[in-house]
Amino acid sequence: MHIEKNICDSLLGTLLDVTGKSKDHVNSRYDLREMGIRKELQPVQDDNGKVHLAKTCFSMKPAKKKLFCTVIKKAKLPKGCVSNKSRCVEVDEMKISGYKSHDAYFIMHYLFQIVVRKVLPKKVSMALIRLGNFFKVISSKVIRRADLDTMQSEINEIICDLEKIFPPSFF
Repeated sequence: MHIEKNICDSLLGTLLDVTGKSKDHVNSRYDLREMGIRKELQPVQDDNGKVHLAKTCFSMKPAKKKLFCTVIKKAKLPKGCVSNKSRCVEVDEMKISGYKSHDAYFIMHYLFQIVVRKVLPKKVSMALIRLGNFFKVISSKVIRRADLDTMQSEINEIICDLEKIFPPSFF
């Protein structure tokens, strides 16, 4: 559950581009240049010495970030299912913080999968939905041996997809 919270923190911080929480920043873009990968995302310096960062496939406009936060904040859930998540979501600041491990569990398993379909491109949303499904399967009460074998190969594919989307500093 704590691993799930850490992953949820990284995802939310990066997707919502929260200062200090995002894994996509200038230094991570310079890392791409050092590694010689993903040239389209490497920082570009103009004549004035100003550094420009290209938009990523998971970048969202402020309207989509607000929609993302609003859906999580206003989702109607059974009483006692999660803590008061509305106190954790700040729609105007486009930030989600202060939630507990169980809240992260619920966000990853259920809410995240609904929201990302609407606000992110299909390539990104499918990778994140598959990640949520992976966590849902491995945290179920009963796991069949065949499911473990399937999940082993599935997580390898999911990580490969995520590596194509997010910068190396995300991992």
